[in-house]
Amino acid sequence: MTHSTDLTSALARAVDDAFESEQVALLARLVDTPSHSHAKDDVERAFAILDAECAALGLDVERVPDPSGKHADHRVYRTAAARRGERALALVGHMDTVFPRSMGFLSFARDVDERGAPGDVVRGPGTLDMKSGLTSITAALRAVRRAGAHGAPSLDDIPLVFVVVSDEEVGSPTSEPLYTRLASSLACALVFEAGRDSDLIVTSRRGSGSITVTAHGRSAHAGNKHEEGVNAIHALALVIPQIEALTDYAKGVTLNCGLVDGGTAKNTVPDRARVVVDLRFTRAVDGDDVIARLRALADAPFAGVPVPERLRAARLVVEGGVARPPMEPGPTTGALRALYEEHAARAGLGVGEAPLQGGGSDANLLAAHGVPVIDGLGPFGKHFHKVEEWSSLSSLRRRTATLAAFVVDDRWRALGS
Repeated sequence: MTHSTDLTSALARAVDDAFESEQVALLARLVDTPSHSHAKDDVERAFAILDAECAALGLDVERVPDPSGKHADHRVYRTAAARRGERALALVGHMDTVFPRSMGFLSFARDVDERGAPGDVVRGPGTLDMKSGLTSITAALRAVRRAGAHGAPSLDDIPLVFVVVSDEEVGSPTSEPLYTRLASSLACALVFEAGRDSDLIVTSRRGSGSITVTAHGRSAHAGNKHEEGVNAIHALALVIPQIEALTDYAKGVTLNCGLVDGGTAKNTVPDRARVVVDLRFTRAVDGDDVIARLRALADAPFAGVPVPERLRAARLVVEGGVARPPMEPGPTTGALRALYEEHAARAGLGVGEAPLQGGGSDANLLAAHGVPVIDGLGPFGKHFHKVEEWSSLSSLRRRTATLAAFVVDDRWRALGS
């Protein structure tokens, strides 16, 4: 259903009435609960706060353990309609942050204005990336419940899944299978990473990969038996320019040889050296192509390259591959963005499509399964992944009102059909 101005106003009032007392208070509690990706117990403590919020909303919770035991359980919260198997709207976020306790960046703070009153800017780990986005979801759903007297549908009758994972900041290694399992049941998805300049919506992100190329040679005493050695560092030094040459800016493909190590002593011919390569790409086909070319390079590393004959005995091994596929817009991505922007504009947000983003998010994983998805729906701010991180509460309020209006506009149900 498209809905009336009265309902839109009622939803916005419900968001405004609870904003300071409930939503900002929840954000402070979440931020004050450290949740570094690798601090499993800390992440569980933060999840306990969110579990209670979602239980109060009447959402069912599914806990999805990490098989390795390294990370906290992921959560999937569902409305009654989603539990019945109706194609759902996914609201997606993550609980983990990049800040370990040892950094000392642990607490919520709010700036004051020139009169000494609470200001618009809040600071602390997760105020931008992305505990603020989590509060936007819970507050929007609470507003829907409270606006029932003004014509809002029952939250129980809206098929929603609220997905919150514990390992997004380290590449979602254990939550990726969860997205694979959920994808076929989703009509579309909204991801609440930090908002972009001018409130532009993220519809495309580059994919990423991590590849390690290891050269294996043969050690020897550099003074007495140099001729018996096969210098792995020398071999790798000849291969690195070939790796870097696979960069193709026109295609949006970059390779960066970012870490190199090898050898044990200056007077020993090194028998091992390795380079760790960061790969970024815009299209899935290009990522696959680069991986294939790197493996072919390992099979014939010195083809056409003049090298000492003994160096040809060096052996190269390629490990790793694509970590996150790219977020490529699908046939209904534009329609999803346009529908969201109808409500964003009414809430006072800017509209428009953000440029291609270099970093990845869980939107990449959903897009790879054909789920219509948009991203960057958290509040505006700056400096995510830095201790200067901050976000804007006025932006958060508008994002929350936008989401509340979007949730009850059932035109999104047709986007994934």
